[in-house]
Amino acid sequence: MFHHDDKMICSVRQSNFELLRIISMLMVLLCHANGYVNQEDMVGAEGVIRVVINQLFLICVNVFVMISGWFGIKSSWKGAAALLFQVAFLGTICNLICAIAGIPVSFKYNVLPDFLGGYGYWFIVAYLILYALSPALNKFCESASEKELRSVVVAFFGVEFFYGFLLDVGHFDYGFSALFFIGLYLLARYVRLYPNRLFTMDKHIDFGIYLFLSILSMFGLWFGYKWFGMGFHLNHYDSPLAILASLFFLLFFSKLEIQSRFINWLAASVFAIYLIHEHSLISQYYSRLFKWLHGEVPLYAYYPLMFCLLILIGICCILLDKPRIYVWNSILKISGKKASL
Repeated sequence: MFHHDDKMICSVRQSNFELLRIISMLMVLLCHANGYVNQEDMVGAEGVIRVVINQLFLICVNVFVMISGWFGIKSSWKGAAALLFQVAFLGTICNLICAIAGIPVSFKYNVLPDFLGGYGYWFIVAYLILYALSPALNKFCESASEKELRSVVVAFFGVEFFYGFLLDVGHFDYGFSALFFIGLYLLARYVRLYPNRLFTMDKHIDFGIYLFLSILSMFGLWFGYKWFGMGFHLNHYDSPLAILASLFFLLFFSKLEIQSRFINWLAASVFAIYLIHEHSLISQYYSRLFKWLHGEVPLYAYYPLMFCLLILIGICCILLDKPRIYVWNSILKISGKKASL
């Protein structure tokens, strides 16, 4: 899922999945920005726009995790260290930028919580748990029969649907948890290992199913807020519609034939977008930016400007991460030389 060796990106990475990672991360940016404004109105004209954007791009985090399940995580201490180094490196960059801008930076309330997975960094902790468990998950997927793996996946999501999605009493946390990530991982592994007729349809059908499921969830969410004042959890990652939409969106990209060194180069740093805009200090100004923009421009201009700003923010985050790749590769070279002495 995460890239840590820039030299390997262009030679072995599949650009269709790298493009999927980039799009998924831009969806994260968009969903967060969309959630900062006009939170009261869910059924009016602007509320409809918010519902459409949220439900169309709700698949973002699920797809990220499913990509890991599709290929299977090859866990190692070096990989875990590389991820934590990226968190620390970009956290330091963000803190320096804030300090230069005159924003107070607290070790207790900013530096340490960010590194330990606090505030908006819940994904780091959840993914590290999945990362640690991946050898056992991979071994089970390889040794189990198709029927056994399918039974486990069906049983998992049956329990998740009742206790997680419907009741929220099963520690699934609406999809914000390592437990939910395990289910997504196993689902993606099953689809990759046993591609039956449902998963080998034309890519345009896959995309059509994704759109249909997303539109269905839009109507369900809007209807719930309109008539019952609640969305029936359809705007959460663990919604069955979101899970299936994520799967077919992944399947669509798996059937594309793309090879681009530039896409791979961008994707090598795409996780920086999440780490920077969800930094405990940066996130405050990220939300204020879109709240301010929403209040200053008419609605017809707000969303085009928002899209343009998000692209610019994404590019800036990717560029800020590029020195990290150089520093990490230099550390690996130095440590390798010392180890061989």
